[in-house]
Amino acid sequence: MKNRLHWSLQSPVAYLAACLIVYFGLWIGIPKARFLATLAQIIDSATKTASLPVSILLSICGIIVVSVPTILFMAAQVSVVYQFSRLRLGFRGAALVWLGLFALLVMIVSGIIWRLDVVNKLHRWPTLREIGFIVGMYRHGLLKMFMFATILLLASCTGYLVSLRIRDRNLLLPVVMFAAFIDLWTVSVGPVSTVMKRAPEVVSAVSAPIPQAGTGAFVPALMMGLGDPLFMAVVFASVHKLGLNARRNYSFVLAIMTLAMLAVLLDFAPYIPALIALAVAVVLANWGQFKLSRQEKISTAIVALALIATLPLVWYVLRPAPPTEKSTHQQHNRDSSSNP
Repeated sequence: MKNRLHWSLQSPVAYLAACLIVYFGLWIGIPKARFLATLAQIIDSATKTASLPVSILLSICGIIVVSVPTILFMAAQVSVVYQFSRLRLGFRGAALVWLGLFALLVMIVSGIIWRLDVVNKLHRWPTLREIGFIVGMYRHGLLKMFMFATILLLASCTGYLVSLRIRDRNLLLPVVMFAAFIDLWTVSVGPVSTVMKRAPEVVSAVSAPIPQAGTGAFVPALMMGLGDPLFMAVVFASVHKLGLNARRNYSFVLAIMTLAMLAVLLDFAPYIPALIALAVAVVLANWGQFKLSRQEKISTAIVALALIATLPLVWYVLRPAPPTEKSTHQQHNRDSSSNP
């Protein structure tokens, strides 16, 4: 009996449940952690009057305080994907889980639409695009929390299904490299970029948010796209199945993807495609484990070179627009009128 209880507590399902509980706790707790926001303000005020050595030390402390919510939330989200990927499911089992999660997502979204009385107001059922707007604008309550957890699990299950087709560890490297290349272009200048500009609420409705601390209500500071947990699940499920070091992959993916998120949060970079960070993590975590044929090496090198070559163009596209002469003149007029 004791051995059976120990086995059940050590099972991936138990770990997955624990990670989800932590995820829910952070979702509720981080927005209420006003002490973090207060501490950041105190450090910022003290930095302005401190000497240079003390100012540098305080700045480092401030960066740590601001980074804590993102680090904790990334750890919870990546752990959920990792533990889901440890489940031993065949194609039928994974497909049934996927259908169950999709049905749960439909129920949660229907609950949001019902609570807002959308059907009575529109006198019809909303279209898919309208549903995206409605869900994106809906306040971040418990329904939204369960919805994003379900989306995270659904993306993980989709990645798990994809991983069932990867039967050779040498296929993993080209897959993540190609995913990084697609992520770079679709988000920077492709269809995802267009949707983000024209309908950002739709993108936010299907992206996993990371909250700000101490805002009272849930206010997203960063967003993790739907493809990120999907391809993380592909990697984690594949390394478990193919005999690679799963814990090493988990550590590298968590560390490098969290650093990428923090770089954006702290304005060190305007945007970093998360799947590029994932590809870097996979390469470093499995260095020397891939035995590519000559053709596979050439194909992977071509994708890598194309990815590196297009980075300057993407940075150029994403650079902040310089102020125009008209906007500068208007700002000068406002400053003049405010200082008679």
